[in-house]
Amino acid sequence: MQDKQHKSEWPYYARKITQYLAFSIFLYLLLFLDPLTERDLSANVFLRMSPLSAIGAMMAAKAFILKYWPALAVLLLTIPFGRFFCAWICPLGTTIDITDRSLIGFRRKSQKTIYDGRKFKYYLLAFLLFSLLFTQQCAGWFDPLSIATSVYSISIHPYVVNFINGLFGYLGAIPLIGYLFAYIHKFILTVLFAHHAPFFRAHGILLAVFILLISFGMVFRRYWCRNLCPMGAIFALFSDWSLFKRSVSSSCTSCGQCVEKCGMGAISSDGHGTKEGECILCMTCQKVCPENSITFRVKQPAEQRYGIDLSKRAFLVTGLTSAVMAPLLKLNYTKNTNKGKTSLIRPPGAVDEGEFLALCIRCGECMKVCKTNGLHPTLLEAGIEGLWTPKLIPRLGYCDYGCVLCTRVCPSGAIKRLELEEKREVSLGKARIDHNRCIPWVGYARLPELEKRWQDFNCGVCEEVCPVPTKAIHFNTYVDPQQREIRRPFVREDVCIGCGFCEKVCPVLGTSAIVVEGIQPQTKIRSQKESLVKIDNFLPETIGGWKRMLRPHTYEGKEKLYEYINGGAEPYLSYSFIRVSYAEYLKETGKKILLEIWEFGLPEDAFGVFTKDRAGVDINVGNGSALFSNCLYLWNDTYFIKIEPRDGDVLPDEVVFVGKSIIDLIPYKKVSLPVMMDYLPTQNLILESPKFFHKKIVLDNIYISDNFIEDNVFRLSEKTDAVVAEYKLNAGSLKLMIIQYPDIHTAGLAFDDVVKLWRSWGEKETVEGKIHTFQDKALRYTACLLKSNILCMTFLSPNKEDATTLLKLATERLE
Repeated sequence: MQDKQHKSEWPYYARKITQYLAFSIFLYLLLFLDPLTERDLSANVFLRMSPLSAIGAMMAAKAFILKYWPALAVLLLTIPFGRFFCAWICPLGTTIDITDRSLIGFRRKSQKTIYDGRKFKYYLLAFLLFSLLFTQQCAGWFDPLSIATSVYSISIHPYVVNFINGLFGYLGAIPLIGYLFAYIHKFILTVLFAHHAPFFRAHGILLAVFILLISFGMVFRRYWCRNLCPMGAIFALFSDWSLFKRSVSSSCTSCGQCVEKCGMGAISSDGHGTKEGECILCMTCQKVCPENSITFRVKQPAEQRYGIDLSKRAFLVTGLTSAVMAPLLKLNYTKNTNKGKTSLIRPPGAVDEGEFLALCIRCGECMKVCKTNGLHPTLLEAGIEGLWTPKLIPRLGYCDYGCVLCTRVCPSGAIKRLELEEKREVSLGKARIDHNRCIPWVGYARLPELEKRWQDFNCGVCEEVCPVPTKAIHFNTYVDPQQREIRRPFVREDVCIGCGFCEKVCPVLGTSAIVVEGIQPQTKIRSQKESLVKIDNFLPETIGGWKRMLRPHTYEGKEKLYEYINGGAEPYLSYSFIRVSYAEYLKETGKKILLEIWEFGLPEDAFGVFTKDRAGVDINVGNGSALFSNCLYLWNDTYFIKIEPRDGDVLPDEVVFVGKSIIDLIPYKKVSLPVMMDYLPTQNLILESPKFFHKKIVLDNIYISDNFIEDNVFRLSEKTDAVVAEYKLNAGSLKLMIIQYPDIHTAGLAFDDVVKLWRSWGEKETVEGKIHTFQDKALRYTACLLKSNILCMTFLSPNKEDATTLLKLATERLE
């Protein structure tokens, strides 16, 4: 008897293990959605398992959506295995199971007076399908997988993260043991993949709906699954052909244990009958049966099958209701007052608004994966039909110029997949400047007052952060007789992508002085090929007496750069290289020059290349300049410009004239030097010597030791910032290198590797405090010091005192 009992229990435990394993995978995919999506893995697989969403999206698109093949697989598996998904896989079902256990006391006291007729979910399914015929997408509001995803990503996860931050913020302040809590805090945030505390609009509304949903567990277990879930209705309709139907043998004593333990209430009061389509194969009844009377087989005795009587009249009423409700849900006051348009900023790649509302399943995946926390649920701005669809709120978070994650997670096709270069050409909206709030424009309006008492009203933050290479924000500059400027920003709509970065950083309190208004359908700005016209504009046909010989040549991307300078491309690629364009110019006198314009993703990288290649003295042109004989090197914003003679006796003044002319063609931008430059002590610094870089390939061309450093002991990468500079002292010259690492751990590993390498060379080592000093055979000194995540080193010092003194001066500037 015990053997039989044991055999009847294993399906129950197999189901429990599968259920919680599936739930764990669901949480893992949700927590680590960002890194998984960055690796282009299918982290949205649970959402694509929903037949309800699949049917809704395909009816809206009027096409088969291949991405929903998991939903088709689940539906096909339902035919032989019945309504297994609800008990074995569904994350919302698992959540309800967990919460139902905590409400058992309430259920025992309840009067069970609410509806439990099981029919409503079928009528709701019919309503959703009828609504789709009227192009009204409501399935996402009732899809259990969409609900679970939204609840956990928009409400529960942010609440947990903020609670943990608050708790450990308090514990971390406790003297002596606070550091221990800080490590625990960091570990928990890593597990939760919460590098910042997420926040979502209307999170409280969603949580309230979720609490209402689980509160039904105070009366009936799995109330949602019994009476409301339309996806459960689909599974119930397909489960008629199941190979696993509940069958009760004659040994049943009608003890009632299976009736009491059945979470779905699918068993009749005598324990024999089973309500059609309600069994979810949880195997609980089989486990608790003391007589081992319950089995699951292909045939079920007819007298044990209880059908659900669905009314044709009710289906007719449902169809009429959906026909009446569809136009009501489409009424949109905001849209009607805006001449039929909405100013919502949809995620990049969103299809046209009407199709978007029909395809979007309101799952919240795009909001969860947004790096800047800029995507939030819509309330009534798009009417009732647009409820809970995503929109960008720039004041809370902008659309990252280098991110395409939201285009990869959408399961329904409401957001099309875009490659990065394609996404950068999509315009989500257009920025508009409010002259009554913009600081420079307000200052310009007060010009008569300023002439008497000048104040600096220049701002320009919006222009500084604009990620578009050509800049979508430029300035109209007013200059008074005393050469004082007011730079008034204006928007170039032809290149504005509506990312909202400008609105996010605008220093004006409250409503931003620059506001992005969404456009539908989303349009494309000039393509990358068209944007090369901009480079052509920087290389005009004539510059004074110089005439361009041929059309400029452009090499864009890594592979093309190898074609241009094969063998010398790697140092340039260690920076954020975008493209290089060049043209030759000829004068009637036979003089010829070569003009190169290099474009990089960041101003600091353009500066780095400038420091790597420059030679000569500064002539105060652009953001940085160096003139060596008749060769000119310029840095301006994200551009590095090189002008070199090719034929004839080209004079320095001639290349300077050309350089100034090119700088005048590039939009003005005041750019700051990389932060690393601030760490360099200024006393005895050779001004033209600093070189800023990221990777070892650049350091290999800088002399810091007689020994060749083959391995990357400094652990340099695209995540590190480094600078090397030379200093001239009475005893001779020496070099200082400062490297900033992304974290303390990497800095510590680099410091250990450096010390081991210098020891391996047999150099004489002394340690004073935290400074390690090494003396080579030529009696020159190398000193190194680790300060938090920054490594400081001096090289080739003629004496120990200079090496350590310069190191200490650098660490003082770090502090």
